[in-house]
This record gives sequence, structure tokens and C-alpha cells, in this order.
Amino acid sequence: MLKSFLREIMGSVPDSASCAKTLLAFRGECRVLVLFEGAADERPEVQEDYIANQQDVLSRHDIVLLRVVGGGVFSSLDNPVDIDVDDLRSDLNGPSPEEFEAVLVDRDGAVIFRSPLPVPVSAILSAIEIIPGQRS
Repeated sequence: MLKSFLREIMGSVPDSASCAKTLLAFRGECRVLVLFEGAADERPEVQEDYIANQQDVLSRHDIVLLRVVGGGVFSSLDNPVDIDVDDLRSDLNGPSPEEFEAVLVDRDGAVIFRSPLPVPVSAILSAIEIIPGQRS
């Protein structure tokens, strides 16, 4: 049932052959959860509720959070990151600046999943566990 729920909110797993070049600094080190937060609806706030107070959990699973808000990319600590927004959006085939999307990238730079809906941390962790060959 959980796998069915994950497939429903995440859709199919994208082609892992295309690697995120803009996230090269994270390659081999950690996974990256990129949140494109341009939606003018409640999705960014719902996602914020899902990850609030979950930084320790994300960190234990080697997941770094990057937020794309307006014209900037910010770390989970609201510090600007030196990544061009347009390059990141293009590299990850991200949504338009007015849309929301959560994209999880593995240690090799491949997209593990993407969702146009907010994603609970438990679903992110489950997605990592069901990807063959992934180490926690």
C-alpha cells in the first residue's frame, strides 16, 4: 500500500541517466531535496509543515534541503547557495517559476523522484529505501 501511495504522489521514476550538473558539489556526498516553491497556493506551506523540525531526520539520511524561492536558491538554514536558479531549473527539468515541485536527487546526481504535491518526510525516506542499490 505504501509503494502504491508513493507511486501516486511521485509518478514514475525519471530516467536516471541524466545527472544534475548544477548539484555537482553534492555528488557522492549526499542526496538533495530541491523544493521549487513558486506556487501561489498552499503547497509550499504544506511542504514546510511536513519538513518543520525534521532537519535531524533528513541529516541522518544524508539529505540536504535546497529551496528555490523567487530568484534565489537557499539552503535549509535560509542561507543563499551559489547555484544559478535558471540553470538548476533547466538541469532538473523543473517547473515554471510559478509552480511547486519537490525533486529528490541521489548521491550520483540522478533524479530519484519528483512530485507536484508536498511530500512527507516518511515518503521521502521510503522512496530512498525502495530504490535498488541505494545505501541509506
